[in-house]
Amino acid sequence: MSFENLNIESINNCPGLDFSSGLKTKLFFAPASHFFYTPLPKPGISFESEIIIVDEIIMRSEKKLFSIDVLVEENELRVNLTGNKEKKRSVTNFAFFILGFRPSVLGFVKRCKNVPMIFFIQDANGNNWQIGHSLTRAFMEAAESWSGKKYEDNSGAAVTVNCNSSVFLYQKSLEHFAKPGDFNLDFNNDFYITDND
Repeated sequence: MSFENLNIESINNCPGLDFSSGLKTKLFFAPASHFFYTPLPKPGISFESEIIIVDEIIMRSEKKLFSIDVLVEENELRVNLTGNKEKKRSVTNFAFFILGFRPSVLGFVKRCKNVPMIFFIQDANGNNWQIGHSLTRAFMEAAESWSGKKYEDNSGAAVTVNCNSSVFLYQKSLEHFAKPGDFNLDFNNDFYITDND
């Protein structure tokens, strides 16, 4: 394998920029089947192009994103490398905690434990991170629910999600995804056809 034409660049840090750690407390998700089209990054010259999604996600008609309030400072997003030499791939691990040992929390785990999903979580810097896409979906790897022993203990469900793909940065709003056939301002998407159709 030749790496002679590989684009390499410097990664510099501006002293004036502040990077905060942690994730926000609103998790967005939907089954992968609810998405009409989830674009992938278009690798170019910059390192960022490997991760940033430039096209808009399109949901299926009558489908939408759902949200879960997750406990602050109990959630973490990791990207690991796995595989043999020269055959490495990225794997995303996402751990979150849903507060409360209650039927809705236990029901979410029970109903979605084997469902291919796509998740979105915003970090403390305002970036929307996407876990999973139409080709490589995210799955619940583990979930543990408990009531807690003492009054001050956290009760709820600790959930771990895995995806055999890197995390992606989705720079557009999560409030409104385009839908084919809705004939609003995103007219070009109303007759959208992908290679998968």
